[in-house]
Parts: sequence; C-alpha cells; structure tokens
Amino acid sequence: MAAVIQESVQELNAQEGRDLLDRQARRYLGMSGEDFVRAWERGELDPDRDQHVARVSMLIPFGGADAR
Repeated sequence: MAAVIQESVQELNAQEGRDLLDRQARRYLGMSGEDFVRAWERGELDPDRDQHVARVSMLIPFGGADAR
C-alpha cells in the first residue's frame, strides 16, 4: 500500500503568524497567544511536563516576541 503525501508550504506574514499562535494557544491551553508568550518568557511553562505547551511553543517564531 502506498501513501500519498501532499507537500505544500504556506507562508505567513507577521499578523497571520500571531493569529496562528493565538488560535493554537487558545485551543490547547485556554490562553491567548500573548499570554502564552509572556508566561513562556517568564519560565512559567514547562514543555517537558505538558505536550500542549511543547506543541504551542514551536509556533513562537511565527507569532511570538520576534514577530511583534
């Protein structure tokens, strides 16, 4: 059985990156993207203890502090 893999890349501008981070932080952690980034920067979130924190933290380059 062969798998079909669709490869595509979607580029995001800064606002779209912030929106993506915000949506995922709300979905997985019940907090806004801004609140997530602030808590992350203060060291209040541990990606080793919560897979959702790990998942959302990967989006920081797309919509976190550097994209403001």
